[in-house]
Amino acid sequence: MRRSLFALPLVAVIALAGCSQVAAIAPVGGNHLTEVRFATIDVLQQKGIALEAVPTCTRADDGAISCTGTTAAGEAVTATSPSTDPDSFTVTVDSDTVFTGSVSAVIDHAAGVAP
Repeated sequence: MRRSLFALPLVAVIALAGCSQVAAIAPVGGNHLTEVRFATIDVLQQKGIALEAVPTCTRADDGAISCTGTTAAGEAVTATSPSTDPDSFTVTVDSDTVFTGSVSAVIDHAAGVAP
């Protein structure tokens, strides 16, 4: 009986640690804002554009996503994804459009998923 009471706190700690880990990764799966942010970073890496400030993203009231960051050369990085077509996005560096296309295609490519 004493052993089972001793093990009970240990089981509780392990269970709670597992819950916090699941909670920490939950926002990554399927969150449109997060997907646009990761896809933006993936595009910049694929293009060989180094970052000074990783893009941070916000969601407008209508659901559109806007991200801003800075390249290592000090150029402004922006990414936008309209609420009317959440899978599409555009990435610009200063005034140059470096990518226009599908959020899911970029994420799949970065994950090694063949089209």
